[in-house]
Amino acid sequence: MSYNNTTSNKTTRNTTNKKKKKYVRDKTVRKRAVKRLATSSLSANIGKYAVMVFSIVLTTVLFSSLFTIVGSIISELTQSSMGEYNYLDPVAMMVCAIATLIFMISGYLIIYNIFDLNIISDMKEFGLLKTIGTSEKQIRTMIKMRSRRLSLIAIPIGLAIGCGIAGWFLPTIGNFINTTGVDKGKVHMNIWIIIVTVIFAYMTVAISARKPCRKASKMSPVEASRFTGFLRKNGKPRKKTFVVVMSLTLSFVLLNSAYTIMDSFNLEESAENFVVSDFCVQDSLLDNAGASDKNLSAVGEDFFAELEKQDGVEAVGNMYVTYENHKFSPEVWDEIEDYFFSDEVVKMTIESFYTDEGYSINNYLSDMRSSRSIEGNTYGMGQLAVEKMEDVQTMDGGDSIDWNKFNSGKYVIAERWQYASDGFLSIVCPGDKVEIGGREYTVYASVDIPMEVEYPVYKAIECNFILPEDEYLKIYGKCDPMRTLIDVEDDKETAFESWISSYLKGSNLNYTSKQSVIEDNKAFGNLFALGGIFVAVILGIIGVMNFANTMIASIIARNRELAMLEAVGMTPKQQKHSLMKEGFRYFTITSVLTVILSTIASVTGVHTFIENLPMFSWNFSLTALAVVLPVVGLMVMIVPALAYNKISKKTVVERLRVE
Repeated sequence: MSYNNTTSNKTTRNTTNKKKKKYVRDKTVRKRAVKRLATSSLSANIGKYAVMVFSIVLTTVLFSSLFTIVGSIISELTQSSMGEYNYLDPVAMMVCAIATLIFMISGYLIIYNIFDLNIISDMKEFGLLKTIGTSEKQIRTMIKMRSRRLSLIAIPIGLAIGCGIAGWFLPTIGNFINTTGVDKGKVHMNIWIIIVTVIFAYMTVAISARKPCRKASKMSPVEASRFTGFLRKNGKPRKKTFVVVMSLTLSFVLLNSAYTIMDSFNLEESAENFVVSDFCVQDSLLDNAGASDKNLSAVGEDFFAELEKQDGVEAVGNMYVTYENHKFSPEVWDEIEDYFFSDEVVKMTIESFYTDEGYSINNYLSDMRSSRSIEGNTYGMGQLAVEKMEDVQTMDGGDSIDWNKFNSGKYVIAERWQYASDGFLSIVCPGDKVEIGGREYTVYASVDIPMEVEYPVYKAIECNFILPEDEYLKIYGKCDPMRTLIDVEDDKETAFESWISSYLKGSNLNYTSKQSVIEDNKAFGNLFALGGIFVAVILGIIGVMNFANTMIASIIARNRELAMLEAVGMTPKQQKHSLMKEGFRYFTITSVLTVILSTIASVTGVHTFIENLPMFSWNFSLTALAVVLPVVGLMVMIVPALAYNKISKKTVVERLRVE
């Protein structure tokens, strides 16, 4: 009995193993069959799938160019001395996130539409496969495999083109980055740029293919074998109005936004905000935040000797700087602790920049209390430079500096501590006594030094003072200025700029003037315009492709219907007019929606963005739409007519025989 049971168990195990092997073998065969069907369809319909490849290439180009530019800029900043701050501008990050979202939406619209149209044309093939036993899962696998194969071809092409476009933009962008690396303005390619681009591009393809894939797999064999397109209740083909209109609208809204930004340049006004004197001369690396080797005594005697020979010079003001610890008396320090260090903004700054796990804010304040000193700059300034100070509050209650009083050798000016673009606190107040270079001075006024001329290296908390030029040189010894401000007679500015531009060429000095700022801002504006137009053109191509594909697919799906109408007396001219009216309907909806959304985008997002750029002054404009929409209107009339001409080459009888 035991022997019989053992034999029975062995037989059962053998049978089970054979079934498992057969199942695995059958599964492998099915996989190979599905793979063969997917690849054979691609090779047999190269023309049809070339449009899909092109759409994926366009989407990848958008991602690749964006991520390559952003990655190269971050790499450049990290390699420079700015990298130690690990700072990323929240506004820039938000712009990149919005751009990524727009690219994904636009890519989805075109890829989904083309996938859907291709699925419709392949639906009879899927119906035949289902009649011979192909499962829903195998149909889905086949479609996904096709999308992966197409992505494998298109994504590397788009990646290469996008990197090339980024390489074309980066030298211009590099002019506005304050770094000094040898690779400034070049592509900093790394594996993460490639990985992120591939992930976003493939995600867009996968999401776009999901719904058409589900449609194909859910349809019954009988429905699929007779399928000519998704129909409405009245028996006519279902239109893709939303996809086509949104695709066109998105590109036009972006184009109008780019034009609005370009049109909002106010070069004259912005130049006034970027200069405090007619000309300002300094070391060429002084205002480069990424440079560590700054010459703080760059304006030498040779320059001043030549400057004296020039006509029309009204005033000259020098600026000097020394970085040191400013020590305070016990009485003044108590006031600083009570007023300044007790402020919540100051405490938050200390916690962010000066504390760590073993060093608390109390430890920091205790050390500061022991030393009674704060780091900061001591400036020496001539009269012209002092006259350029802003938000003056003197000990006498005045709002302007009395140069003769300030230059008496008894006074110093204190700069307010700035914690935000419009947030200031005074560390010391007018009337306080402070010690600089072993000498005691009275704080004559509190001021703000214009950003355009101050020393562009900052500590999170610093206390800066200003001495008259002669007093500064008495304490720190004779030295050359950090900057020299120059005012020139209005009718002599052009000649003076010609001289100073020629004289400083090839030297370690540079200058800023109203005209030089205008030129810089113009280049900055051109960069914005080029980027916006580049993206708008690609999105425009995507929108036009969506429209053309949808109209052509609709006409092909209605081929039999159109033939029947012609057979009962409707002329080809009437049919063509009917199709052109359909195209005009798309145009009308797109135009109305584009004007509405462009207006909303301009007065909200574009307006807010422009407000943060000092070289811009927002102007509402729909000029770009007035130029583009008539051209698109002509195109939407022509495409249906061309598509109809192609199908009408066959006779009515031939078209009626098509099932």
